[in-house]
Amino acid sequence: MGNDVSDAADILEAEANTGASVSQTETVQKPLAAEDFRRLLADQIVRNWSQWATVAGFIPVPVLDTAVIGGLQVKMIQELCKVYEVPFKEEAVKSVLAAVTGSVSTSIVSSVFAGSVAKYVPYVGSAVALVTQPAVAYGSTYAVGSLFTKHFESEGTLFDISVDSMKGLYKEQFVKARDLFKKGKVESASPVVE
Repeated sequence: MGNDVSDAADILEAEANTGASVSQTETVQKPLAAEDFRRLLADQIVRNWSQWATVAGFIPVPVLDTAVIGGLQVKMIQELCKVYEVPFKEEAVKSVLAAVTGSVSTSIVSSVFAGSVAKYVPYVGSAVALVTQPAVAYGSTYAVGSLFTKHFESEGTLFDISVDSMKGLYKEQFVKARDLFKKGKVESASPVVE
């Protein structure tokens, strides 16, 4: 034990002579706050469910793919509610999703529907849907996840969402995500708007 004390004394004496200390020579990272962990987890949830929605975009049955994508979005929001400790009500989520995604832009909604219905057209329709529907599924799910994460980050609940304020952000995030998907850069994207 006496040896440990002399070693510690030698270290302190060496630090005094050089003017350096352990804290000055080593980079110490601050621990992440609980909010940071929540945000990281939420970002990962959005990315994961967006990728599952992409897979659902490949479902060859018209309209079924759209229903599955909507179900995946509800499950994603349920997970986000757990992370942010927000009470989950499926009916509230479905009504918000319908209001935000259904009235944002006819071009977005029509592209989702057209991608699904295009599968009815022999050969050409399937090829068009194969290219467009996965990108639309990813973009829509990414945008929804981004909006709910931002809302929950500001301590919102499912019952105080302003659909009107979310519409513009949804369209912006949808286009951003769809473009990232087409460029193949979905892994590097941060899903949450600032």
